[in-house]
Amino acid sequence: MNPAAVANRFSEAARVDIDDLGVLGKIRVRGMIANHDRPSLEYAEATQRKFAQIGIHYELLQVERLALETAIIEANDDPEIHGIFIYFPVFHNEQDSYLRNLVDYRKDIEAGSIYWTRKLYNNDRLVDGDPSRKALLPCTPLAIVKLLGEIGVYAKDNQPLTGRTVTIFNRSEVIGRPLAIMLSNDGAKVYSFDVNGPMLFVDARPEEINISRTQALEESDIVVTGVPSADFEKITAGEIRPDCVCLNFSSYSNFDEDITHRNRIYIPKVGPMTVAMCIRNTLRLYRNFHHDS
Repeated sequence: MNPAAVANRFSEAARVDIDDLGVLGKIRVRGMIANHDRPSLEYAEATQRKFAQIGIHYELLQVERLALETAIIEANDDPEIHGIFIYFPVFHNEQDSYLRNLVDYRKDIEAGSIYWTRKLYNNDRLVDGDPSRKALLPCTPLAIVKLLGEIGVYAKDNQPLTGRTVTIFNRSEVIGRPLAIMLSNDGAKVYSFDVNGPMLFVDARPEEINISRTQALEESDIVVTGVPSADFEKITAGEIRPDCVCLNFSSYSNFDEDITHRNRIYIPKVGPMTVAMCIRNTLRLYRNFHHDS
């Protein structure tokens, strides 16, 4: 499957929405990157180009990391800025969590601040109970859910993943844990692995369990990996069902090459879809909080 082709469809739909709203070039986003990592900067520049293509003004600033706190506060207070995007990690410690929560939730494109996190964990899908204002979901987990929807994994009912078992290798607060919550909210039984051991998520509630990687993989209909290390023992086709859907969102491939030959669906990256979901969240923020003004 080609995530870029799917992402282009979502981006085109966003461009149509912008035309319908009559706000071409009027929505302003400020992206801030506080490191000099070349791949991160290239990703930020690609995001900027994609936003520009559909008619959203995206200002990308290189900010020294000790100046980032002040830069976020200034963007929060600027009524001409409708969305803020921070490229993490910055400090690689708890200060990143502080900075993420410093972003005004009404401008938080990544939906990583506590306001949106609480809504996700409580399965609260509206802003102030208003059906016309839908809550935001974090971009990369949302991108994964949308890709799974594109390949027909989701049934058409209120609990579309009922009866499905998912294993996720990553339990970060940014991607892995929110994804486990989202999939379990949709009815899946989710095994979540990280360096601290396995957990089981059912109806968004985690519990400690004792299950091996082998057993979890044997049970799974869907396997999602996001381990940012070359030392991770790659998952082979012999460990999973032939019809298992496999998706990797790490910059490292967490699957062995035999996956591409023996499994029904393998999605090696989600980057383009993450950008498309950033665009989607930007429009949702604008509709929810800025359009009337």
